[in-house]
Amino acid sequence: MKNKKFLKVIGILFLIILVSVLLIIFYKNKKYVSILKSDIGDNILKVSTNYNSIYDEKYQSKIDKKINSLLEMNSYSFYSPLLIYNPYGTNTLSLNIYFTTSENASLTYKIEAEGTSTFERILYNGEKDNLTKNHKYQIVGLVPNKENKITLTLTYENGETETNGITVNCPSLNRKNDFQITNKNGESEEQLENGLFTVLGHDKNFNANIYMFDNDGYIRSEIVLDDYRADRILFIDGNMLYSNDKDTIVAVDRLGHVVDKYVLDGYTMHHDYIYDENNNNLLVLVNQNGSDTMEDIVISVDLDTKEVSKLLDMKDYFSEALENAEMPENGKNSYGGDELDWIHINSISLNDNSLYLSSRELSTIIKIDDLYGMQELNYIISDPSVWEGTSLENKLLTKKGDFVSQAGQHTITYTKDEGMEDGTYYLSMFNNNYKIAATRPNFDWSNYPGAGTYDEGEKSMYYKYLVNENNNTYELVESINLPYSSIVSSIQYVGDHTITSSGKSHVYAEYDENNKLIREYTYDAEKYAYRVFKYTYSNYWFYE
Repeated sequence: MKNKKFLKVIGILFLIILVSVLLIIFYKNKKYVSILKSDIGDNILKVSTNYNSIYDEKYQSKIDKKINSLLEMNSYSFYSPLLIYNPYGTNTLSLNIYFTTSENASLTYKIEAEGTSTFERILYNGEKDNLTKNHKYQIVGLVPNKENKITLTLTYENGETETNGITVNCPSLNRKNDFQITNKNGESEEQLENGLFTVLGHDKNFNANIYMFDNDGYIRSEIVLDDYRADRILFIDGNMLYSNDKDTIVAVDRLGHVVDKYVLDGYTMHHDYIYDENNNNLLVLVNQNGSDTMEDIVISVDLDTKEVSKLLDMKDYFSEALENAEMPENGKNSYGGDELDWIHINSISLNDNSLYLSSRELSTIIKIDDLYGMQELNYIISDPSVWEGTSLENKLLTKKGDFVSQAGQHTITYTKDEGMEDGTYYLSMFNNNYKIAATRPNFDWSNYPGAGTYDEGEKSMYYKYLVNENNNTYELVESINLPYSSIVSSIQYVGDHTITSSGKSHVYAEYDENNKLIREYTYDAEKYAYRVFKYTYSNYWFYE
């Protein structure tokens, strides 16, 4: 009898312990989001969560509901606003501010931190003339590990102003990244274009956050990513779009809230994506999962339906190049995989329904017409030696002038000036001047004097071609000698200026309209940065 009672007690105790353990495990693993007081400044709140990724849709939904609940339960004024440090988790160096005013007004802020220049902007609220009574902003530009003094200036419609101050002891960056920016001025005395130099893929393809620097070289923003670098940033319908994972592009509003996701089922991104405004599509360079070739597919993503469609397969147009390609002797491509990297498309540009592509492996620029229709290979631009003896020799444009054609180029960019003759336009690029052809080991590079290797080279160049389809020619009309970068590089136009990035040399720069250097920046890196673009973030964070 005693044994039965004893066993019963033991059984009950075991059950209690089991239930307790299960409850502990349950609550430990239960996902939560809380908004708490912080130690980074007076009346500044912060978020506590155990979500693994801030891009989790449930996290974004929960934090958004909590913020809206606070706004519904309380009344916030200019002198007593709701302040939350980086609530959505997307921007480490940011502070969200919420308040209302009785009259329409706009908000300007400046940030001062010891050892840095003053950062000042007008915040964008999305309303006509940038005036509103309902103020919701993300203040960006905080300097990590420093006391940031923020001066807010409220300007009413009648011109009257009020000021308020906030002090933020900003935490460190999301990922340890101690790289510093130094700069030197060039011969041009022009002012730099307004904006933030946006460093993409610093030192890693994966787990590489986005870092933004002002014109003086001070860090002003860190956009947190999951498992892939961002290849560029797009601004569409008031949102900022960028890749945050190898098969995902996200849309983030001006408050840092992730409002949408586009998942590329069956594909993995590489190198580039652009926006086709006429068709409201994203055009994305991808690898098709499970394929024995790579970097040879273009897909479209319908932003309304999120439908993903294969749009272009380079094997359909360059089958001879594929047949002549060889796997490197070690049986691996440059990424360490066994897919054949036979064409290596690394950038994309669009005009109407014509697509311009850059093939690094073939040092060739490609134009495809009628992208959404019958599709036709219009022409290719390269040294004739690349296509000698193939059926595509007749697709080559004729080089006009004495210069060496591009080698291993990146960021092909279409532009056309007002008044230019039909059939004429410009194609600009970062000409890496790199003799790369891992799948064509016997290619003769004698037509590329001065071209460098992966580790060594005299120079790379900014190239601008004038293309004339009326007489099937291309000619070099502008060129800038740049620090050598065999890979990872970019050019971009901002206003009348040109932004260049020589990733392997750890240098980016801004040039004036006469191609004279205004300022050159050098950053620390174990490897390199993939690209550096400059964005104004106007009508997103800022009203400028």
